[in-house]
Amino acid sequence: MRHTCLALIAAALLAGCAAPPPVPGSAASKVAILGQLDDIQIGQMRVARENGFLTVKVALSNTSRSNITLYYRFAWLGDDGFPVAAEEAWKTTTLYGKQATFLPAIAPSPKATDFRLEAHTR
Repeated sequence: MRHTCLALIAAALLAGCAAPPPVPGSAASKVAILGQLDDIQIGQMRVARENGFLTVKVALSNTSRSNITLYYRFAWLGDDGFPVAAEEAWKTTTLYGKQATFLPAIAPSPKATDFRLEAHTR
């Protein structure tokens, strides 16, 4: 009985430590981590409309001293939250040890009003 109570208390404490869901519209809500995202920190996102097309710049930084290959693609979404273009192919970029950079992207269709960055390192 005592072990059961301890297990329930531990489970409750662990559940309380879980990160809250991202706020809709925040940068965190725009990122889908598919697999692992080792030592890559995703920072601010700049979004603008240029010549009718949605443009995005995402700040990235490698927090380790090792070079890391980032695999990523953007999903371009319309007002209804559904894709407005065909699924992009996965792209890669190398972030060198302790490097900070920006990842630029332009929507393939002027119908895009939102986006989601899908990324992983392995």
